[in-house]
Order: sequence, then structure tokens, then C-alpha cells
Amino acid sequence: MRCEVCGREARKLYPVLIEGVEMMVCDECKKFGKPLTIKKKRVISKQIKKIVPYSKDVFQNMDRDLLPGWGEKIRKAREARGWSREQLGAKVGEKTTTIAKIENEELRPPDKTVEKLEKLLEIQLFEKVEGHVVQNIKKKPLTLGDLIKKDE
Repeated sequence: MRCEVCGREARKLYPVLIEGVEMMVCDECKKFGKPLTIKKKRVISKQIKKIVPYSKDVFQNMDRDLLPGWGEKIRKAREARGWSREQLGAKVGEKTTTIAKIENEELRPPDKTVEKLEKLLEIQLFEKVEGHVVQNIKKKPLTLGDLIKKDE
């Protein structure tokens, strides 16, 4: 093992505190620091997380979508009230550039922002979307061979 101060090989190293840094040093270099007592390391048992399969349906709350032309609708409602983009942004809690991107449909606003816009501008931006269930007609699952046969 090597001394962390002088770099010499040493049979035994001593823990010392030198300038606020804990170092392992040889017998000759230990005079440069304050001796430290060796603490027994506590063994921390790692808790093994049990992997739980993801059972929540991620599509459960996806029952609405923005209407087509939502950016134009927001712009017209804002202009009808005589508000600038800055004023609308201040009322909704968004930056002016964000409002501009939303109106140009370059940025889809989060649902919370859409709800604020709907309430503030008294317009409807969401439409109800019905869920579609896709069912496999065959009773057995498709294999790679089935897919190759379909392409031929």
C-alpha cells in the first residue's frame, strides 16, 4: 500500500486528518496530521425492492382531446376580449412566448393550462374521445410465421 502524502510503499498505513482531509499515510508522514481512530464500518443491509408489475391502465384518463383548430380558437377568444398575449399570459400564468406558441399550435398546452384557458376565455377546447378496444380475431396469438404469411 502507498502513502497518500509521500507515495512510498508502507506495510502499515495510519488514518490522519491533514488540512481537513482524511488520508492514509505512512509512519513518517503521520506527524503532519491529527491521528484518527478507525471506525468500524456499519454494514447497511440493502432492502431489495420487490418488482410489482405495472397494472394501472395508462389510457384510463385519456378520455378527452383538444378540438381541431384549438390555437385559432384561443387567439380569436383573446382578441374578442381585447387582450394582448402578455395580458392572457399573466392571467393564465404562462410566458408571452408560450402563449404565442400555443396560438400557433407549435406547443400543445398541458391539460391544466387548457382548463384555465377554457374558464378564462369561456370557450370549449376539449372534446370527449371514446375508447376503442382492439380484439384479435384469432383465438391463438400471432407468430412470426403468421406475419410472414400475411405479407406474401
